Amino acid sequence: MVSRLIFPLDTGDLAEARRWVRRLSGLVGVFKVGLELFTAAGPAAVEMIREEGQAEVFLDLKLNDIPATVAGAVRAASRLGVDFLTVHMLAGRWAVREAARAAEGGLRILAVTILTSLSRADLMEVGYSPELSRDLSEAALRLASLAYRCGVHGVVCSAKELPRIREAFPHLLTVVPGVRPEWLEEELADDQKRIASPGEAIRAGADYLVVGRPIREARDPRAVAERILAEMAQAFEERYRGCNVPE
Repeated sequence: MVSRLIFPLDTGDLAEARRWVRRLSGLVGVFKVGLELFTAAGPAAVEMIREEGQAEVFLDLKLNDIPATVAGAVRAASRLGVDFLTVHMLAGRWAVREAARAAEGGLRILAVTILTSLSRADLMEVGYSPELSRDLSEAALRLASLAYRCGVHGVVCSAKELPRIREAFPHLLTVVPGVRPEWLEEELADDQKRIASPGEAIRAGADYLVVGRPIREARDPRAVAERILAEMAQAFEERYRGCNVPE
């Protein structure tokens, strides 16, 4: 189950990021390097995770540019030995397709559908049609369908939109951010709007969960991570009852 938990290293300090990797060793299977850390430390952030253990590296840059530029960035990530890399579906069909084609060495391309920080009003403000803004699951499904046709390995989406995507594209990897355990005692300062508990996300069809603030802001981060893993394991057992439960 450890391999299914992703922890974002949301810091601009490489030394602090290293402390988090060490602190959560054995409990997190994938460490996510986002824009803040990669802008501050560059490839050294990827190298640090490799040095510290066996966890996989998720480079979350949400590439959104012309096809040639996106393809070049994917090739560079492949040379770094990254395991996952995100490209934004709003880059369009050709850029996402080129991203999938450029991936080498086991790099898995994940297409970002609709950010979990966005609401219906936010989408309408940036030009989404009223029809799609009213039905976010339909909007996310359309983007996932295009991502599938472009040949990506998986998608990043909210748990709220996940069931329709999982039903339509069962072979796509699904990565779900915006995960908030219901049993948290502390109220988190948060910019996520479409959230779900770990169990809800797994039962909806998630393969991987991105959990940051609930662990990072906890008094005992390892204890919270262990409890999240237990909830994930139970949900996977319910989802795959009678079948093999993924590790």
